[in-house]
Amino acid sequence: MTLLYNARIALPGHERFEGAVLLRDGRIAAIGERQALLDGCGADVEQVDLGGACVLPGFVDSHLHLLMGAEYLSNIGLRDARTMAEVVGRVEAFAAAHPEREWLVGLEWSYGYPDLPPEGFDRAMLDAVVPDRPVFLRSGMAHAAWANSRALELAGIDVSTPDPVGGEIVRRPDGSPTGWLKEEAGKLVGAHVVPMDEALVRDGLERVLEEMARCGITRVESAAYDEGLFPALAEMEASGALTCRVGVMVEMPPPELSEKRLAEIGELRRRYHSPMLSLDGVKFFLDGVLESHTASMPQGYADRPDETGTLVWKPEAYHSAVRRVSEAGFQIWTHAIGSGAIRLALDAYAQVPEATRSLRHRVEHVEIPFAGDIPRFKELGAVACLQPVMVAPSDEWMGMNGVWAQRVRESEQERAFPNRSLLDAGSVVAFGTDWPIVSLSPLRGIGKAVTRRSLAGGAAFVPQQAISVDEALYAYTAAGAFACHREGQEGSIEVGKLADLVVLDADPADVPPERISEISVLMTVLGGRVVYDAR
Repeated sequence: MTLLYNARIALPGHERFEGAVLLRDGRIAAIGERQALLDGCGADVEQVDLGGACVLPGFVDSHLHLLMGAEYLSNIGLRDARTMAEVVGRVEAFAAAHPEREWLVGLEWSYGYPDLPPEGFDRAMLDAVVPDRPVFLRSGMAHAAWANSRALELAGIDVSTPDPVGGEIVRRPDGSPTGWLKEEAGKLVGAHVVPMDEALVRDGLERVLEEMARCGITRVESAAYDEGLFPALAEMEASGALTCRVGVMVEMPPPELSEKRLAEIGELRRRYHSPMLSLDGVKFFLDGVLESHTASMPQGYADRPDETGTLVWKPEAYHSAVRRVSEAGFQIWTHAIGSGAIRLALDAYAQVPEATRSLRHRVEHVEIPFAGDIPRFKELGAVACLQPVMVAPSDEWMGMNGVWAQRVRESEQERAFPNRSLLDAGSVVAFGTDWPIVSLSPLRGIGKAVTRRSLAGGAAFVPQQAISVDEALYAYTAAGAFACHREGQEGSIEVGKLADLVVLDADPADVPPERISEISVLMTVLGGRVVYDAR
């Protein structure tokens, strides 16, 4: 048994209690005054004086990418690169430091570097530093890629290669590929990248788990691409090395539902179903992102009125697939950033059998819904999962300040990342990060949900969509547990629930909102076991 005392404990209903919490057999056994709890538990209790620190439910990151995180920490990290020259320089330095790597892979480059040529990304920039090995860089939005000539050659992409369905091979004036690949086109090269071997994957996962524990995260929900990690994660679970609860969503790829694929997903769900590791449902991708003009915007873009973005699925095929997957009993996640994709997702959820509404289908990102679609989340019992760090993307992707606002008409921007509007309409809003696309820190996300400002300050972006600290905490804890059907066991500090906790050096409700991101995580507890301790 462990007694955490001299603590400020966040209880359900945004209540704070100054006292102690007793942990026994991985669960919360009691909450109360220190001496009263000690009187009832004998002499074998370990007492931990928290010195007035704040105890919250462990954070739930409702949307991230485990394999991408492992790759980011093991390859060329580019999120904080500030210029095109720095991106190319990092590629050159990594190539020199890793002559054994057959492929050179980078992640999280941006679209808005100040020294980016007017014609955009071109393979010649990468060829100049690595002409003899393939280079493949995935963008910070995960909806575009940049490849050098050697990578294009290995993928068989040349002047005669047609654009794939749902993607674009950006071309030079002579028709030859530039190396910039949008949406599905990136997969033409990605399919040839040599995957990380077992040792590198295990090392990457260990680094990922360390980062999650350091951030106070006790559950993550993986947003597709990670089903290949199940064996490694199961092995880590068996050995006690899995220090975060993991739910995995697996993709149903376009252009139409595959019964074979659905059967494979069903088998994975039967095989992986424990409190620590589980397959939690099926994910669909409907559109791209606003920054690359690939989000579905039937009303057109502010800077390109005639452009309406991309729909990865045809509406009728998506509707049919949603109904079939719902009938099979799977929760559905749908990536939908643009107004058209959000509406299509909700339309599909509206036509599923009433008996399947309890599955709590989700819409991921929800960056710019039509006004009439905001109340539909509540009506349909759908969960809105947003990433508040993206409200001020310039902190994450250098050169991106103002790019989102350039894409969306000013008259529509009052609905940008509409946390306030969704909550006021009675919707469930769960927060995630999309890490490693942006920072993993929930505290950074909470601060931005409240301030709607960059870490550097400046004007708030659509301040009418700001929410309170406690609402943001709820979105990162209880709502996250609800979104993945775990509210009976996780997401709040209540007797009988799992002892998944985070200890902070200050209560986010007690510090100026702009300082929330500076709060330190002192301890992370998973099932009563301390998995991170920085005291």
